Amino acid sequence: MFQNYGTNYDAFAAFDREILAAQGSQVYGQNGSTEDVPGLNRSSSEEKELTPQQSKRKAQNRAAQRAFRERKERHVKELEEKLSTLEASSSTVLSENERLKREIQKITTENQILRATSAAQAAHQPPAPAPVDVGPMAYSPTDFYDVVLEPHKNKTPSHRISHHPETGESLLGAAAAWDLITSDPLYIDGQVDIQAVSEFLKPKAKCDGQGPVFPESEVRKAIQLSASLGKDELI
Repeated sequence: MFQNYGTNYDAFAAFDREILAAQGSQVYGQNGSTEDVPGLNRSSSEEKELTPQQSKRKAQNRAAQRAFRERKERHVKELEEKLSTLEASSSTVLSENERLKREIQKITTENQILRATSAAQAAHQPPAPAPVDVGPMAYSPTDFYDVVLEPHKNKTPSHRISHHPETGESLLGAAAAWDLITSDPLYIDGQVDIQAVSEFLKPKAKCDGQGPVFPESEVRKAIQLSASLGKDELI
């Protein structure tokens, strides 16, 4: 009797219209007139005189309408719940993506510094570090530490890496900052002025509770500025 509609709301609406049309065909005559339909204009007393078959059909119609209405309401509720779930899931995925991006950046920096540190340890660290002949002046790690740690009581260079409690950014001890600088491709190509980088980082130090540390972003910024602008413009 009814066509096979899908489960979307439009299909339910069409299904609703088809039911109403089917019910109408049981009430109205073929010409749309009520005159040729027996019992349509019955009074309430006459309705009591419906045959058992007519009463049964009328009850079935009411039950069908009620069942359809309940199915439609359940379907709408299910759609609303699915939409709410999708919205919550989308928000969770975005937050997780941002967290993973920060984690990847942090791990990349740590690996880069660890490689540089491992290379230095493999060379058994000679008693007197050789000067770094980069930029207008030769610069050694000791010279770098002396400049960047000058304003601080704790002047011991550290390879410590901590993280900002709010942003998660890597905070590098003086030795870890040196490792990051000397492992950068711009430094390897001889484009970095270490003295200028040292002066730039000198006021950027923060304390993480164990000693002075430098935000990774500031170290990278110093490298880029030194390579692109030169010492005079950097300072």
